[in-house]
Amino acid sequence: METIISIKNVCKSFGNLDVLKGIDYEVHKGEVISIIGSSGSGKSTLLRCLNLLEMPTSGEISFEGDILFKSDTAPLKAELKEYCHGKSLKELKADDHYLELKKKIAESVKADRIQKRTIDKNLNIHRQKMGMVFQHFNVFPNMTCLQNITLAPEMTKKYTKEEANSIALELLKKVGLDDKANVKPTKLSGGQKQRLAIVRALAMNPDVMLFDEPTSALDPEMVKEVLDVIKELANTGMTIVIVTHEMGFAKEISDRVLFMSEGVIGEEGTPDQIFNHPQTKRLQEFLSKVL
Repeated sequence: METIISIKNVCKSFGNLDVLKGIDYEVHKGEVISIIGSSGSGKSTLLRCLNLLEMPTSGEISFEGDILFKSDTAPLKAELKEYCHGKSLKELKADDHYLELKKKIAESVKADRIQKRTIDKNLNIHRQKMGMVFQHFNVFPNMTCLQNITLAPEMTKKYTKEEANSIALELLKKVGLDDKANVKPTKLSGGQKQRLAIVRALAMNPDVMLFDEPTSALDPEMVKEVLDVIKELANTGMTIVIVTHEMGFAKEISDRVLFMSEGVIGEEGTPDQIFNHPQTKRLQEFLSKVL
C-alpha cells in the first residue's frame, strides 16, 4: 500500500513534560485511522505534529515521500549528557565516542538551522493537501458560510470567484447547508458549524483529512450529523486520521485503531482486535471505562 504519512521516532516535549515518547507509524493511502486514549495520552499532540501545527522535539515526519521535519539534536544531546556522567573533561577530550557525539550534534544543529529557514515555504505547499478540522470549529464568524469556504481556494489555489463559489455551493449541498450559503456562522448550530468546517477543508481538495475530536464540543443530538458527514467522506476513499472519543464510531469506520497511553502507542490493530480482543491491561482498563 502507498504510504502517505510516515512518522519515525517522533518525540514532543513541553519543557520538562514529555508528551510524545518516540512514535513510529505509517498511514497508507485510503486508510481511516482512529486514535483513541485517555485525556493527556498525547492523541491531539500527535495529530497536530502531522502537519506541524506542533513542532516535534525530535524525529522525522514525511508526507507523500517528502520530509516535512527531521531532527536528531535532542536525543543526541541526551545521549551525550548520559555518556558524560561521572567522567572528567580530561577523560572526555581523549574519548573518541565523546568527540564523535559532539561532531554529530554540531552537524544536527546546523541541519536544524537550515530546516528552520526553509520549513515554512515547504509546509505551506503540503498543508494545502492536508485538511484539518478542530474541536471548536475555527470558522470565521465575520464571514458568510460561502466566504468561509471560498477564501482559501481563491488565495492559495488562485481559483476565480466563480470557480470557488461553484465548488463551495456543491459542498454545502452535500452536507445539507446549501440554504445557509449567505448566513454567518453565528446563526448556525454547533453541528452546522462543524459541517461547515469540514467542507471548508474539503474545498482545498486535500489528499488527507485530520480530525481532532470533531464532536467533543457538540451537544449529543448534534454528534450524529457530523459523524455521518465523516462516514460519507470515508466511503469515498479519503485518507482520514481522526482523534475521537466516539468508540462506536471508531469501531465502525476505522481500518486501524491506535490506542495511545502515556505518550506512546500502547496497542494498535483492527477495530475487532482493539475493541473485542485487547491485549494489554491498560487498554482493557480504558475500554472498561468508556464502553
